[in-house]
Amino acid sequence: MGQKTTERFKMIGAIGLVTTLLAACSGGGGGVANVANQSNSSNTSSNTSTNTTATEAPAPTNNTEISGEVKVLSIFGSGWSDYFNSLMAEFNKVYPNIKVTYMQQLTNDLPALISAGDNPDILLDGRFPSEWIKDNLIQDLTPFIKADPTFKSDDFYEPAYKRGFSADGKIWQLPYAIDPNFSIVYNREVLEQYGHTEFPEMNSLQEFEDFAKEFWVVENGEQVMTTFSPLELYGNFNSLLTFAYMNGADSTTFYDPATNKVNFHDPKIVEALEWLVRFKRENIDDERIKKLQESLPKNTSRLIAGKSLFEAAVVGHVQENLKLNPDLELVPMPTSSLWFGGHSMMMTTLGKKENEAATWALLKWISMDKAAAEFKLKNGGSVSAIKDNPYLVEQAKTDPAMKVVYDIVQRAQKTPPYVPVEFENELNAKYGDVISGKLEAKAFLEHMTQYTQAKLDELAK
Repeated sequence: MGQKTTERFKMIGAIGLVTTLLAACSGGGGGVANVANQSNSSNTSSNTSTNTTATEAPAPTNNTEISGEVKVLSIFGSGWSDYFNSLMAEFNKVYPNIKVTYMQQLTNDLPALISAGDNPDILLDGRFPSEWIKDNLIQDLTPFIKADPTFKSDDFYEPAYKRGFSADGKIWQLPYAIDPNFSIVYNREVLEQYGHTEFPEMNSLQEFEDFAKEFWVVENGEQVMTTFSPLELYGNFNSLLTFAYMNGADSTTFYDPATNKVNFHDPKIVEALEWLVRFKRENIDDERIKKLQESLPKNTSRLIAGKSLFEAAVVGHVQENLKLNPDLELVPMPTSSLWFGGHSMMMTTLGKKENEAATWALLKWISMDKAAAEFKLKNGGSVSAIKDNPYLVEQAKTDPAMKVVYDIVQRAQKTPPYVPVEFENELNAKYGDVISGKLEAKAFLEHMTQYTQAKLDELAK
């Protein structure tokens, strides 16, 4: 790692690069980049170190020829040790001469680790923060890919692979796992109770509303039936993102990396937010919902209690619901709304040059190997980004949750917008006023466009 980069990260110190599990599947602000941008706001000069690219040497022909020591730092910290070390036992069956150390700290401990000289070779987190590129912290993987004749980008689901690209075409990460967002889990008894025999596809906001509102039922002033709230889909921005996508938007509607322009006030996004506001106003009374929730058995959701027709959920929550009620059924969310989130792996500029071949071998194996894909799904519930995944196919034959996951990964073509500045704090600060009607949706999104574009313009200076 270049001396300037090292000194710069020493200055960051304890401020850190705070990450959360939610950021990995979030649609906004680059996830971990949100705090990385804040932490480094006073240090925006570009780094001039030249130790950022790999030598395009011939790839070894035998896995035993590759040796080295690789340190991995992840968003999951020490709680992941047993799982990751077991995964590495599988890796060492293929690459016996590579020693892998799973570090006990979190990625937000990175500045302190750098100051102490304890440098990771791989970072496992959400999508790469722009500041990690600006600070010369991670490497462009293009030279490694070009030098490796066994690497085939077509092995990945295209949206999952392209999450690793920056606007200039450089590749900064490989996918560790994908989050296929979202599955619908529903109660057939409730469906039939209200006169339906099949769960509809709902290919537009209007179709979604027309169907869902049938199950927002009030009798004698009491809420007796519901669905999930479209406003509560793993965060404000994820909710807006999903329903804007259902309304025909895609990632470039929110942010076009080619022009570095945001357009939150695009009509498709405005319509989606206006729809969310209207759905809340016409169907969801907070006091009635609170009273209904308080009437349920402790730690029981409305879905499990038979007071909600359906929920939209990530695969882990789907599996939890199926454990509580195996009779629940599953379908994907409407195809136009589907998108890939997930976690990814990046190669740092911090490690020793002699370990780069071993680091690349580990990155590629975890991301692309079928045995790794099986282990991750079997032991961690993580879905690999590779298309040829025999274990997922096999599980999909008997596991309803995996069946709908497999369906989603075939259908999904979208990824979240990656806006390389933090904007969600501002969005969240004013979002409640929009939902309550104090602030018009269009005016709010025009403000978010101006607010975010100003930060982008400043970053580009």
